[in-house]
Amino acid sequence: MEPPPAKRTLLVCEQNQPSAREPRSRPLDSFFIDSKFPWEEELHVGCVEWRRPQEICAEPKFILDGATRMDVCQGKLSNCWFLSAVACLSLYPQLLEKVVLPGQDFVGDYDGKFRFQFWQYGQWVLIEVDDRLPTVHIQRNEEPAHRREEYELLFMHSWEKDEFWSSLLEKAYAKLKGGYSALQLGFAGEALVDMTGGVAQTCYTNGPLDVLWVNLNHLLQRGALICCGNTGGELETANSLGILSQHMYSVTGTKQVQVLRGSVSLIRVRNPWGHTEWSGPWRDGGSEWLSVIDRKEIEVENLEDGEFWMEVEDFQKNFQVMEICHLSPESLSEIGGAARPWEYVTYEGCWSKDISSGGSIEYKDHFWMNPQYSLNLVTGDINPNITCSIIVSVMLKHKRLKAKDMRVMCYIFQGNENHVYLSQEILQQSQPMLSVSSCDKHREAVLSSNLPPGRYVIIPSLERTSDEGEFLIRILTEKGSCARPMDSKAACGELAAQNASPTDEQCKSRFLLFADQDRRITDEGLHHLLTSMMKDFDPLLPGFTMESSRCLLASLDTSAEGSLCWEQFDKLWKNIITGSFIFSNLQRDKDRNLDKDQIGPALQSAGLITDDFLVRLVQLRYADKDGSLSYSAFICCLLKIKAVTGMFQAADSTHSGTVSLNYHQWLQLAVYS
Repeated sequence: MEPPPAKRTLLVCEQNQPSAREPRSRPLDSFFIDSKFPWEEELHVGCVEWRRPQEICAEPKFILDGATRMDVCQGKLSNCWFLSAVACLSLYPQLLEKVVLPGQDFVGDYDGKFRFQFWQYGQWVLIEVDDRLPTVHIQRNEEPAHRREEYELLFMHSWEKDEFWSSLLEKAYAKLKGGYSALQLGFAGEALVDMTGGVAQTCYTNGPLDVLWVNLNHLLQRGALICCGNTGGELETANSLGILSQHMYSVTGTKQVQVLRGSVSLIRVRNPWGHTEWSGPWRDGGSEWLSVIDRKEIEVENLEDGEFWMEVEDFQKNFQVMEICHLSPESLSEIGGAARPWEYVTYEGCWSKDISSGGSIEYKDHFWMNPQYSLNLVTGDINPNITCSIIVSVMLKHKRLKAKDMRVMCYIFQGNENHVYLSQEILQQSQPMLSVSSCDKHREAVLSSNLPPGRYVIIPSLERTSDEGEFLIRILTEKGSCARPMDSKAACGELAAQNASPTDEQCKSRFLLFADQDRRITDEGLHHLLTSMMKDFDPLLPGFTMESSRCLLASLDTSAEGSLCWEQFDKLWKNIITGSFIFSNLQRDKDRNLDKDQIGPALQSAGLITDDFLVRLVQLRYADKDGSLSYSAFICCLLKIKAVTGMFQAADSTHSGTVSLNYHQWLQLAVYS
């Protein structure tokens, strides 16, 4: 949709040359207009006029005397969750400057465009918007001769009517999310993640006081941003002690002070708006401060407006929920770091129907299809002999643009020493040690706990097998611990070899019957040999066509001679036997192909590192129209993948994950393998 036109054009005039504070004389509609902004008609907030700041006040400023919580005022949108996050972020100027890029204003090179950055699924995204803001026209009862045009901002704004950074930030965030209406109702943690790249977590304050106190100190020590709220009562109404209901505060510190009756555990809280403060014990100027033994500690009483201290007991009584944002190492370094930062790894993945979307653990026959990640915890937190801290975040990408009822889940199972992929049979007999499900409408499931040192397997999932989506998984552990995608390897080759015995004299004698005088076998001889041997091995299997025989020969003929020696055929036959056992064991119907949901497990059982990308390629290249895989197609693709994987590993002598090939090597790999 084209952007709505302004109802008039304003000329900014100048005398002689423009000064540093004066933009050049240009009609406002000649400045940048963002045609990509999702202009909406459905907001139903009256007659909206889109006006630039120069039409709202005489001398607009982007930031006036610093960006502070006083610049965060709510308009007619129900997005206090976003405002709470912005107010919390304003306490950390270094973090805010990552989002609200400095050096912008309405002077100098002003062109009507403003730039902001938001974190989206592992990277910072630049969002550019014009400065046309939604306003309403103010009608004043004045004589026509004295009447002037006045406009009032509809949404987020500053106390100072000539300051616009917060209004433009809100517009940029609305563009990111799909429009202003997408900001109606949300979660402070989500906005904090989008503005810091951290991991959001919702916690409740109920439980033992000593645990709450330890957890708060632990979080602050890690550099976490903490918002807290009172969930009872009507919106923005104060209780008898001055705490507002359904309003987010910020936790900014803790302190233990010594008094005559012992030590007191205090928590420092800030109201982002500063309208009301705590009026209970340890309030500003309260008599409790007179009982502090060490007079130097009284300096903690001198707080800024809107900030106050309260005992941990009162904190628990007045705040029921906490929105926590665990900062990434990058953000921690920008605010001066933390004493004990996290080890932080990020991986991207997807849930694809019939391939890697296994649904929740309730789907016993499909749950194993979900991606798996190995986790190795090797050190304790405070005491290495007790437990290790772990946070796992699974974020569904583009949640606000997808079906609202898609729920994200995360499970942690006990692992094994060899980091072996957990099979369908193992998972059907196992229960997760930990699990979590995202709350309604949350895009992220966060699992936070303490586990003994050991090996574990993390499995992210969606609620239903029919659900699909991309995800970002972030795993925070202590130093020395590590997490990575699971190598989807299963050891079944030994069993197959024991049943087949392909290297005995009888098998070799049969090979020589079809070999040429150089004791090598060509594609035609291989076809006849395999036809003969398959009848004895398993007459129920369909065998191989001439074209399949050529493909199998090429997969072992690394020197491109067009034939195989005995040792190469021996290797080929072992792989055929192994693949045959896998195919037969996974077949649901002995007269049918492998079903499409069995392709991944079959490749994994053959010892291949398998992911969604590989399974999708196999389906595109080898599967029938219904997505199933025939016996010969499975054996051919299995040998092809093993061949190219072996070539890659041989060329990657430094284990860097990249190889260099000349033209002829590339041709052989692409055409004849």
